[in-house]
Amino acid sequence: MARPIRIPIAGTEMARVRFAISPVYEALQAVDVLQAPGKHAVHLPWVRWARPLLPQVPGIELLSGFTDRGVRPGVLVPPPDVHMPTIEEELQTIRTADPARVRRFFDNNEPPSDRFQREFYDDPPAGLARLADVLRRVFDVLVAPYWPRMLGVLEADIAYRAGVLADHGVEAVFHDLHHDVRWSEGELRLHGPGISEAVWPFAAKEVVLDGRSLVLSPTVLGWPDVCVATKPVTSGLLHYPARAVATVWETRQPAPDALSALLGRTRAELLVQLAEPGTTGELAGRLGVTSGAVSQHLGVLRGAGLVATRRDGRAVLHLRTERAEALLG
Repeated sequence: MARPIRIPIAGTEMARVRFAISPVYEALQAVDVLQAPGKHAVHLPWVRWARPLLPQVPGIELLSGFTDRGVRPGVLVPPPDVHMPTIEEELQTIRTADPARVRRFFDNNEPPSDRFQREFYDDPPAGLARLADVLRRVFDVLVAPYWPRMLGVLEADIAYRAGVLADHGVEAVFHDLHHDVRWSEGELRLHGPGISEAVWPFAAKEVVLDGRSLVLSPTVLGWPDVCVATKPVTSGLLHYPARAVATVWETRQPAPDALSALLGRTRAELLVQLAEPGTTGELAGRLGVTSGAVSQHLGVLRGAGLVATRRDGRAVLHLRTERAEALLG
């Protein structure tokens, strides 16, 4: 049985654990999902939508050569520097990566397996620029149309875990990340079929943070797996599946046209979604808008007596009032 990957975390490293969202990781995972849809069954509605669009993404096969290895060059999975970098900021990090890291990846793993990978090994800056361009097209064509809804789910996941952190501490956050991730005796232990390594296969079973931060990054298209950088050059990085990823692909019930004309489309859809109570983050994920936008619309609806807000533990739930029910009726 394979040994678990261990991530010791102590002292300042514990204080530097943070959350971040990575659009470029979603683009990379989009390629993986299209290659092996059976492994990502919850995303089949997206696969059926995305496949006819593949002719609009020339060069996607270059990325496929890396995603099907089970281990990826760390330069393609950069740890986000901020809470939510733009896709272009992450792509610039990829374009300017150290060429020596590219060559070490092939030297320590399987040698280049096709013409592009051989050219990539010989001229890493040119190869990185080409891969970044393909990732940009993947994001623009296959991810961007759903990005607002994905972002709502990712933000809701981070908000939920921030509540867990406030109530129970960072150890409770670790225990709740994924069934293959466990916290024990001052270290995270990753062990199971849902673990993939972003940098080196089986070369390092202990991830050395060396005082740097560990970035916990929720993912939609990465479901159901956990991915970890086993030899981080900067911050450590662990991608885990966000909560409620399937809601990204759900078909929303449209708001009645008359209600939309009266309240505006988003506010009308909010009232329809509040057939069941929901948090701001959950509503943002369902509607595909930001949590800030949902908060603003809820404030207007609350002022009109159409929405009530109550606290349930640390969760803040919104629900329709009798006046809203009468209006919808």
